[in-house]
Amino acid sequence: MAGSGRHLTELATEDAVEAQSKGALHLYAWFGARGTFVWAVSTLILRLLPSAWVDRPAWTLLISGLVSGTGLVAATLLFLRKIEQRHRLPALVCFVAPQMVLDAGVTVFFTHMLPNFPADHAALFGAFVLWCYAVMLTTAVIATRPRAG
Repeated sequence: MAGSGRHLTELATEDAVEAQSKGALHLYAWFGARGTFVWAVSTLILRLLPSAWVDRPAWTLLISGLVSGTGLVAATLLFLRKIEQRHRLPALVCFVAPQMVLDAGVTVFFTHMLPNFPADHAALFGAFVLWCYAVMLTTAVIATRPRAG
């Protein structure tokens, strides 16, 4: 078990090129770890927002979208540009997948995880983050497809 903690620390401190040099599986784990971190920070930001900022459905949508969308932008700009073309789409899927699973849990336990949001916004939050992830994955497919010519 102690070796596992050391492995996660090593995974967290390396850069994308170093992760890629250790093989595809290692690279995908690296992106999964980064995705989990982005989810944790995003959820913490949402949790710390003042209740007055999220008291209307439109604000819930806007703020959730901004926080969710920032993760993919970060992955693309900071990590993905140094990754071989053939690994980009699977790496982005590994980045987004843990966030989707974890946000499903947030939606189920919405009133406990985000008590600063009105309880009746749970379905709206769940639907909207699912839509954001669909947009992210669709964008990833389009942006990473091989170019003709």
